[in-house]
Parts: sequence; structure tokens; C-alpha cells
Amino acid sequence: MVDIVISEFIHKNAVADLSRDFEVHYEPTLGSDLTGLSRLVRQARALIIRDRTVVDVPLIAKALHLRVIGQVGPVSDNIDMLSCEARGVAIVRAPDMIADAIGEYVVASAMMLTRGAFFATRDVMQGKWPRGHLVGREIGGRTLGLVGLDFGARAAALRARALGMRVISWDPFLKPAHPVWNEVERVDFEDLLGDSDVVSVHLPARPEFVGRIGTAALARMKSGAVVIAVGGGGVVDEAAVANMLAIGRLRGAAFDGFEIEPLNSEAGSIFAAVPNLILTPRIADLTLESHLRSSAAIVAKVRGALGP
Repeated sequence: MVDIVISEFIHKNAVADLSRDFEVHYEPTLGSDLTGLSRLVRQARALIIRDRTVVDVPLIAKALHLRVIGQVGPVSDNIDMLSCEARGVAIVRAPDMIADAIGEYVVASAMMLTRGAFFATRDVMQGKWPRGHLVGREIGGRTLGLVGLDFGARAAALRARALGMRVISWDPFLKPAHPVWNEVERVDFEDLLGDSDVVSVHLPARPEFVGRIGTAALARMKSGAVVIAVGGGGVVDEAAVANMLAIGRLRGAAFDGFEIEPLNSEAGSIFAAVPNLILTPRIADLTLESHLRSSAAIVAKVRGALGP
């Protein structure tokens, strides 16, 4: 009987650790195979996933012995929390283990896009020398606005302050008395849009947040602002950002999450010939170090939930 089903990729050391004491079925593409996943979870006591495996009511109903779900990587809305709670299935996560990777991604993207000089490689290779067009800006003294203040956003704030940036945030979940507001300036959403030189979006793809950073919100930002999307896909309107980049209203943008993933040719076509743009496939949280840390942390928590 399989004790633990792992339906998406985790670090090989974590698989080896669990395999010493449990019967483990590790199949990194199982999350997209509903039939195979449903069959395997019938006897499993633990399920380890990332953000691709959908744990819905029908799957929970089939998982008769399931005691714990471990989610590696960023918190995602692919788990039916109410159904798990009703069945007594624990959910364990370790978002703090990936925070540094996200913080570095945000600040690195902000620096690249604000400077605007790192997309000239092909021109320079071809003998061009476009110095006059590559006079960028420094991020020291500028304002970073964090839409959502999760662990990754807090790590970005720490790094941004070290570079001399002012850091402000709006978060719909954290209460005003939360101690994090001693480190980051709390502002209203509208004020954040108007005051920020760099807006980094960390909100999950909940229905109330989808499209939150759309044409109207972008129009309220400073001319020449930079947008970084590391939250749920669809929270930042991709077409609206592409248009603002094309007309020069925004200076740059980075997307690590999309409404359609992976992008197909139609969805990706809106970014054709758009300047000063970074597109990455959900890797803001993923470094060798964060992969090892988060996998190890989830293994420890799953072990704890299953007991000796």
C-alpha cells in the first residue's frame, strides 16, 4: 500500500528521506493525470503537491485514509480547504522557505527594468553602440510598493531597504496591529499606486483580486513605473500592461504568473515586440537553495502529521 503520493516535483533528497520509512509513489507529472491520481490516493495517508495538482471535493472523497497534504512552494488556491477541514485532513506549508528566492527575484527584476540597459546584448554583438538610448535610472531613493505583504514581499522589502528604497504596502489580510507594519509603511491601495516607482504584486488569484491591476489601476501609476507580477495569474491584466508598455506609459514589467499557464501562442502574442519585458515560467520562488529548503521543511511536517 502506498503511504505517500508525491504528484509534483520535489527535491530528490526529500524523496529519499521519506522512502526510508514509508512506501512512496513519486511521479512529478501525476498532478495532470486525474485518473492515476484518484487511484493512488485511495490508500495514501499523505499527498505532497505544488500548485498544479487540484485537490477538489471528488478527490478528497476518494482519499479515504488521507491525513495530511503537504504543499511545496507558494501558497496556491488549488486545494479545497473546506472539504479538507470537514474530513480532518491537515494542510502543511512552508512559505517562509521560499521567501528569499522571491525577494531576490523582485529586487533583481526591479533593478534590471529600472536601469533598462540589460536588453542591449544583441545590438552590441552586431556592432551597434546605443549608449544614448540606454541611460537608465537607479532604484536608490525610489519607492517600492508591495501589493500584498506575504513572506516573499517581506523578503523583497528587506532587500529594497538595503538598496536605499522607500517601501510601502497595502495588504487586505493583515490587521493594522500586525508587527510587520513596524518595518513596512502601511498605505491605502490608491496611494500605493500613485506613490510607487515599482509595484510588485503578490496577491493570490482569488476571484476578488483577478484583474485588480488593470487599465484603471495602471493609469493611476506614475508615468515610467515598473510592474512586477509574482502572485496569482490574472491579478495583473497582461493585455493592459502590454499596451501600457507599447505606448511608453510604463517603463518595464516582469511576469512570473499568467492567467493561462503555460502561455499558448494566442495568449503570448500580446507580448510580441513589447519593450523592457521579462517573462518567466513560475520560477520566482525556485532556486536550488529554496527548492532544498522547502522540500525538506514539507517532509518534516508530513512526518510529524503521520507520526512514528
